[in-house]
Amino acid sequence: MIKILKHILLGFALLMTAGIAGAQNWEFGGMLGASNYHGDLAYNIVPAETNLAGGIHIRYNFNPYWSYRPSISYASISGSDANFAENRLRNLSFQSDIWEINNALEFNFVPFGSRILSKNFSSYATLGLALFYHNPKAVFENETYALRNLTTEGQDNKSRYGLLQLAIPFGAGVKYNINKNLVVGFEVAWRKTFTDYLDDVSTTYPDLDDLRDSRGDLAANLSDRSWEVEGTQLSVAGDERGDPAMKDFYIITGFTLAYRLTPIACWPKYKREFRFK
Repeated sequence: MIKILKHILLGFALLMTAGIAGAQNWEFGGMLGASNYHGDLAYNIVPAETNLAGGIHIRYNFNPYWSYRPSISYASISGSDANFAENRLRNLSFQSDIWEINNALEFNFVPFGSRILSKNFSSYATLGLALFYHNPKAVFENETYALRNLTTEGQDNKSRYGLLQLAIPFGAGVKYNINKNLVVGFEVAWRKTFTDYLDDVSTTYPDLDDLRDSRGDLAANLSDRSWEVEGTQLSVAGDERGDPAMKDFYIITGFTLAYRLTPIACWPKYKREFRFK
């Protein structure tokens, strides 16, 4: 994954160089905010499970309405049955770090951000395609364990879920011109994934004796953690562990700051005429 990110960062640097050479409608910026998760261990967003997110992006403004924004982001997500009274007996939990490469289009609802100032403020919608890496883990007896290789639902080598996945980011935000070079913003964007294993929970419990024989006590103990509440493991092979029909989501909310490589043309002369029209 580190090698992939190095290549991507190199690509960003080359793209930035090309943008400076073109010297027209490029911006460079960053985001800092929070991330959340929605899935089998959180059917509602849990504020207590809010974690850190951040990233960098470049933006090319095709015209006052449309922009293209590639980005690299980091988000931490987590979930726990302890947050829901009806699920406490299941007693599962997870944490995962997500690294995301996102290609998104933005549509400004009023003209904004291309060469000549027309508005100081705009709301916008965003839609894209993202590639992300995740690796769900759980804490057991003060140690953290990656869950995929434990095959907690009895997966064989062919049916193990992949750690590299696709998502469709969609959301909305607002932008505001501080001056002719700087733009601040705020955005909320959901990521609809095509996996139900952000949390390592999806289908049914395996036969715990078989799992213990093939993967060891640790795998069996983390597959069914009801024993930590009830003193014994309650599942029978085939019992529902998750809902595979409901794919997982993660959400990134954040403040953005961007710097225009080429200032907006005619800012001082036309600012009074166009502002808040």
